[in-house]
Amino acid sequence: MIITFIIEAVISCILFTLLIIPYLLKDPLAWFYDYPVEVQERIRSLSQYDGKIPTKKDSDMKKKLPVFVVCLVIFATITYYSGATTFNSAFIYVYLLWMFVNFYDALVLDTMYFCHSKRVRLPGTEDMVKEYENPKIHWIAFLKGSMIGIVFASLVGGLIALIPLIMLT
Repeated sequence: MIITFIIEAVISCILFTLLIIPYLLKDPLAWFYDYPVEVQERIRSLSQYDGKIPTKKDSDMKKKLPVFVVCLVIFATITYYSGATTFNSAFIYVYLLWMFVNFYDALVLDTMYFCHSKRVRLPGTEDMVKEYENPKIHWIAFLKGSMIGIVFASLVGGLIALIPLIMLT
């Protein structure tokens, strides 16, 4: 079971990366609210970005909701085929997987890649190296993600708990 979990966690990280990185590289400004506050302030002050900064609501809905739904389906499938058949077993399994991916996101994608990659630096902010390299915003997001994971794991647990009821009809 532990080896299966590790394999599934690694696959989940790979899938998460494949969902996030291409979108980030294609449209970094869509991730405006994931940039450090100082970078956001600079962008707001540059005329080249007038009318291009996404609203917080639009940014969240376009970027996070599709990823959330795709991950919900993936995690429910993984959990079901991993043998979790009750709400509690599914909740624990999914929350552990979620935290594995959440930690990977904060450490590898955010702290190691985003903070140091010039490919995600927005034009007009290239001189803000210190601000980009500060991982604080990403670890705050990790803590928020930990709370979202509780909701996510509860949803998957609920889906798993419904499967026997659906199969009876």
